[in-house]
Order: sequence, then C-alpha cells, then structure tokens
Amino acid sequence: MKDNEDRFVDARSRPHGQKVDYDFDDHVISGKQKKWKKVIEWILTVLGWIIMLVYVLYLAYGMLAVQFGWYLPEFLFFTRGMILEIKRYFFILFIAALVVVLFLIFWKNYNYLRFGKLHRRTFRPDVSDEELMEFFEVDKMTVDKFHNERYILLPTNIVPEDRGIGGKDDKQEKEEKKKRKKQKKQK
Repeated sequence: MKDNEDRFVDARSRPHGQKVDYDFDDHVISGKQKKWKKVIEWILTVLGWIIMLVYVLYLAYGMLAVQFGWYLPEFLFFTRGMILEIKRYFFILFIAALVVVLFLIFWKNYNYLRFGKLHRRTFRPDVSDEELMEFFEVDKMTVDKFHNERYILLPTNIVPEDRGIGGKDDKQEKEEKKKRKKQKKQK
C-alpha cells in the first residue's frame, strides 16, 4: 500500500504516475529579441494603456460633468463635443441592444412554441455492474473500486487494444516522432 501512495505524490500534475510525452518547444515560439526592441515594445504598450485609461476616465467624468453641470476641462481632442457625441452613440447602442434583446426573446418564445412539445432525444440505458464485469472481464470487487476509489492500480491493462489510447500504432508513432526529433537535433 505504501508503494501506491509514493507513486501518486504528484497527483495534480501527473495523475497515476503517468509519463508525459510533451515537448514544450514544439508549441511555443521562442526567439531572441534585441534589447532595444523590447524596450520600445514596453514603452509603446505602457503608453497605449495610459492613453486608454485617461480616455475612459475622462469619458466617465465628462458624462457626469455634462449631466450635473460640473466644470469640464478641455485639451487636445478631449472636448465637450466629444462627450456629447459619445453620449449620443451610447444612446444608439442602448437602442440597438434593446432591439437585439427583444428579437432574442421573440426567437426563444417562437422556438419554445414551435419545438417545445417535441421530445426527440433518446438515451441509452445506464450501464449495469454486470455489463462492466462482462466487458472488462473483472470481478465485482474491482467494479466497486471503479465507482468508489479515486486511484485504482490494476495488474494489467483492461482496455482492449482497439479501444482507447495505448494501442501498438500509438507506440510506434511516438517512437518515430522521437527518432525524427533526434535527427533534427543532429542536423
């Protein structure tokens, strides 16, 4: 029993002590970028976020200032006219959203009235314990373990080779992939 617990120490990242055949470099584009390009990238990113934040804050304050008659400073393209125009766009957007919501409600009710009484789905009956015992050729105690225990260590693989993962084709494919990687590294 102690051996089983040792195998599942890292259960979150690798349950059942499985080996992970995953090459990180195959899926991530990693390249060396010159330091000056990185600095420019960071400066432009921070500058863009600052401009967007100032715009949103000015817009929010401007809406309140226009509504309640507060002082509204103007500079560059941040003007009272911009606030009024965006306020008009928000009103148009609100009307468009209402139209979409009303259309979706109408469509939902139409589908409910048209198709709600139909029950076309059929489901297969639940698999019984006896069927599991017969298919996997295991005893009742093992089937109970399937239902109740989180980790089950079986002496042999009970999944037939033509079902699931782990057939001979998969193993051969993995070996060929490893050979190709080794050949790439040697070049």
